[in-house]
Amino acid sequence: MKRLILMRHAEAGWHINVDDHERPLSASGIRDAKKIGSWLKEKAYIPDKVISSTSLRTRETFSYLFLDCPQIFERSLYLADADQMKSTLQTLLSETVILLAHNPGITELAHDLMNHEEKHENFMDFPAASTLVIDFKADLWSEVKSDSGIFVDFVMPLQL
Repeated sequence: MKRLILMRHAEAGWHINVDDHERPLSASGIRDAKKIGSWLKEKAYIPDKVISSTSLRTRETFSYLFLDCPQIFERSLYLADADQMKSTLQTLLSETVILLAHNPGITELAHDLMNHEEKHENFMDFPAASTLVIDFKADLWSEVKSDSGIFVDFVMPLQL
């Protein structure tokens, strides 16, 4: 059994003369990341590994989750599409993984992996810091297929 915790980075601010890759979290983004970190711990959704985009906002989101686990930052996940994210997942060995990245790729991946009968109404926009927990009946990440995800949980910061 594999578990994927699919998370979009928390809200970033817009700053003049700052490259998109280097945009930091806003004050509300920091608060939301902390809320999601607490929620993950309360629900015992603790990853073995976090794999994240290299952007400043994803790195900061991870830091404010306050999770004690190994992390890998992959440049290829910066603004990646669903296929790139899925390819990255298929290289992993961990049982429970947080994939922390950007839209529209996060939304695309959620739609691709989830059984169509179990989609949440907010999968369409996957708001900042939203987090989806999906289980797969697979021994290896390379066995994870489209429409095979088993819905476990979904939360948006506004719900916490």
